[in-house]
Amino acid sequence: MIHLILVSHHPDIARGIAALAAQMSAAPETIHTAAGIDDADNPVGTDAVRIMQALLEADNPDGILILVDLGSAILSAQTALDLLDDPALTARCRISAAPLVEGAISAAVAASSGADLETVAREATQALAAKQASLGEENPLPCAAGEGARVKTVPDDNIPSGDSTTITLTNRDGLHARPAARLVAALTPYRARLILTCGDKQADGKSLNQLALLQARHGDRLTLHADGDDAAAALQTFRELAAANFGDPPDSGDGHLLARATPATAATIRAAVWRCDPPQHDTRTLHADRAAFSEAVTAVAARLETLQNKITARLGADAGDIFATHAQLLAELTEATLAHDAANYAPVWQEETAQAAVALAALPDPYLRARAADIHDLAQQVLALLADAPEATMPDNAPFILVARDLYPLRAATLPANCLAVVLADGDPHSHAALLCQAAQRPYYSGAGDAVLALTDGEHIQITRASGEIRRLP
Repeated sequence: MIHLILVSHHPDIARGIAALAAQMSAAPETIHTAAGIDDADNPVGTDAVRIMQALLEADNPDGILILVDLGSAILSAQTALDLLDDPALTARCRISAAPLVEGAISAAVAASSGADLETVAREATQALAAKQASLGEENPLPCAAGEGARVKTVPDDNIPSGDSTTITLTNRDGLHARPAARLVAALTPYRARLILTCGDKQADGKSLNQLALLQARHGDRLTLHADGDDAAAALQTFRELAAANFGDPPDSGDGHLLARATPATAATIRAAVWRCDPPQHDTRTLHADRAAFSEAVTAVAARLETLQNKITARLGADAGDIFATHAQLLAELTEATLAHDAANYAPVWQEETAQAAVALAALPDPYLRARAADIHDLAQQVLALLADAPEATMPDNAPFILVARDLYPLRAATLPANCLAVVLADGDPHSHAALLCQAAQRPYYSGAGDAVLALTDGEHIQITRASGEIRRLP
């Protein structure tokens, strides 16, 4: 399997991108970093020897793709190849000109699907095309056929003349990153030539980047054309994956309007405010050696396992799986933190998690962007244990409306029944906190702005359910 080496001027950038790419890869162990220099006061730079060591660690029969950020990273990577004593290893390595973030994600998906070095390198190089298409920009990047990476219109002689199958896309959010990655992983093992068409556009069914360029939405008709010895099996796999919603949870849709009735539920929600912003712990006042940090992480992992079981029983497996994902994120972030030799792991943990969150927040996909809050949630849980900070006490029985800047999944999952609604100055409707509130049938209002942060505990407000209007009551 192809291995990746991420070369950046700063270790935090490389580690953050590696953590993000690992979430999209079935083989995260194939993603390596070689970033920064050995200078604690100023770690910014690139080191050819460090890159060479990463190449030796990543050596495998299939090959290595090196992704770099800019400037001296390219020169250092080239020097590292020159330093190798093994000509065969050098021949198995390639430096990519792909954009580092998008290229790493696309390359990780392709590599974990078993693609060869040529294909993985091409996927990385074309990775910018999906973002350019979303922004309406022309895309000059070359595609496999050498005609431009943007999807082509049909009819086209490139479409296989063999069998085909057509499905209607039922995914609520279309063929976004995760279902597209699952489709690529499922189709890559087949030898057949596979072209997916959507309207007047076509894409290689084994290319995550080209599938993203289709911009297939809910209700679109997708046709997979196949030509080759195992074409029938590939088409059957496509049909089965489509029937399973490409791994996404099923969406019942809105259905057809049958009638209008008068609801018994009040059109407004009235209750006292409870202010509870996400905690922010200052690592300058915290000290945690390796043992203390590991103990805190173990406690958070145990809490996540317990919470997963409770939420699964109360709200269903989809909601419970949020905390299984958190457990995986916690393990990866902990491994990256403990890779440092530090006297105090609290600031290292904060820096690792901050960089991972920044990388997620910069992505164009709104669902992936919203996962940054999950990283912040895990970061603050560990820091709260290190600080021995008491948990906020929620109102016992009286109805209340939670008002905050943002809401993290842990708090959302543990809100009691007397919490009638959530109002956030920021928030994100794609966040896991929003999904948990939805599963609990608790109204969730995001993007209210800073005006709601002027509210204090005990003040009474009214929310108009349909419009989301919020008024302070006398």
